[in-house]
Amino acid sequence: MTEEILKENVLKLMSDNSMDVLLFDAFNDELICYSLVDGKFTIEEKKSFAGYLEELKTNIEEQYFKSYMNFISIPKLEEAKKSGKEKVTFTYKTLNNKTYINTSMLINTNSGYAVLVLRQEQKDNFSNDKVEETIRFNSLIDSLSDAIIKIQNVFSLDQKSLSNINNIEDYINSIFEILTSNYPELKKSINKVYANVTSRKEDTILIVDDDMVTRNMIKKLFDENYKIVTANNGKEAIEYLDENASKGVSSSSDHVIGIFLDLTMPVLDGFAVLEYLSKKNYLTRIPVIIISGDYEKETKARVYNYNIADMLEKPFDFEVVKHRIGNFINLYKSSNSLSNLINVQSEELKDLINIFVDAYLYDYKQSIEMVNKYIKVLATKVMQDYPEYNLSSDLVDKMADASIYYDVGFYSIPRLILSKANDFTKDEINKIKNYPLFGAKMTDYLLGLTSDSLYKKYCANITKYYHENYDGTGYPEGLLGDTIPLESQIAAVCIMYNNLRRKSHAVTKDTIIDKSGTMFNPKIVGSFMKVADEFEKIS
Repeated sequence: MTEEILKENVLKLMSDNSMDVLLFDAFNDELICYSLVDGKFTIEEKKSFAGYLEELKTNIEEQYFKSYMNFISIPKLEEAKKSGKEKVTFTYKTLNNKTYINTSMLINTNSGYAVLVLRQEQKDNFSNDKVEETIRFNSLIDSLSDAIIKIQNVFSLDQKSLSNINNIEDYINSIFEILTSNYPELKKSINKVYANVTSRKEDTILIVDDDMVTRNMIKKLFDENYKIVTANNGKEAIEYLDENASKGVSSSSDHVIGIFLDLTMPVLDGFAVLEYLSKKNYLTRIPVIIISGDYEKETKARVYNYNIADMLEKPFDFEVVKHRIGNFINLYKSSNSLSNLINVQSEELKDLINIFVDAYLYDYKQSIEMVNKYIKVLATKVMQDYPEYNLSSDLVDKMADASIYYDVGFYSIPRLILSKANDFTKDEINKIKNYPLFGAKMTDYLLGLTSDSLYKKYCANITKYYHENYDGTGYPEGLLGDTIPLESQIAAVCIMYNNLRRKSHAVTKDTIIDKSGTMFNPKIVGSFMKVADEFEKIS
């Protein structure tokens, strides 16, 4: 490479004559140090490239070395050049507290690309804070570049290579986890932006203490990662929580993920806040950390009765607090995420069951309506004949309405089994006998939010037990006599009548009477005999 080419490129970078000129030639494993005097370059020193890097390792802080390697990396500089950046800057600090600002660019040599670096020591009058900020910013840019390239690589892999990554989502999340753990301010910024664009609430820590020093110390520990809200007393804390809860899921509300609570405060003390948190069910969802100078045995016992996460005695080691509380927050968030996942899965399961049940209600429409009418007639007669059963007209109506799902579990039996006339295997018989249990589970999902507990009970019992026989030979549980719920006993007679109604009324009536004492409760059959003619008229 001629001196003119070198000079031409150096002048593109140079701001004054105090800069060192370094040429990194990885191809020839060579570092050449130049000086520029009176417009002329002279070689001051030559070193091996590898040797220089080993020397550099012992002179700069470890956190800067990886970023420096990226700064002089030919592939990285090629990428920067493609994106329109002809030169790249990087600042690092040496162990003897000197700060250097570097600028690099690619140049062509006889053997290919080399990296030209101009290095300038930063003067003492330059702000240390600014240096640190520049260093951290450059390091962040490098880390972001690494993360982006790793993620891009995933989507350019072939199927064989992709199969070596068990879970792509976990892989990408791990890249972000490493990135945000090194740069908590980035994590906070991402959370804030994500909250704005998705209407998700921002992760917030509430500090409740009348001591300003304690509040500020705790705030400094967590304000890089979370939004911080402070309250001077219990009254302010409760007012904040009430107001925040009233905002619902709006983007302006906060997602409180941890509470620091002092016990001794004016206006309203910590115990009053604990009582509020208990009633509002916060304590099961949010770690509450008590900060107090009162560590008497009675105080501790009283506090832990509220199921708090931890209790810290003033004064305390703030770094230990940061680590412990971070673990608590992650633990509670994981627990809440699991609960949310279960709720989401339950909703998805309900959606699937709804499709299943819609098909059942369509196919069984006529039978459901007939059984409902039969039960009203028979249950009314049982109410009149046997006062000891404590039935009422309202209960009779509820019982009849609850029969709607009586055979919903039948759809769980494979069609190949249903197509067989006989010769069932033991496994096939078990599938048939267990379908009422499946039906009962389905009704439980369907009626999960129904407030009428008696209606839910009737639904479950009729679906689950109408195949039980009075003599204990039925299924799925082999219940005997009056251990079978009354609603199931009444429904069993009505369902059999409906199943046999295509035969003559006389044959159907005689079949039910014949099964008195074996399949059916004799008392229920007795009431049926009195209203059998009414059954015949129902249409």
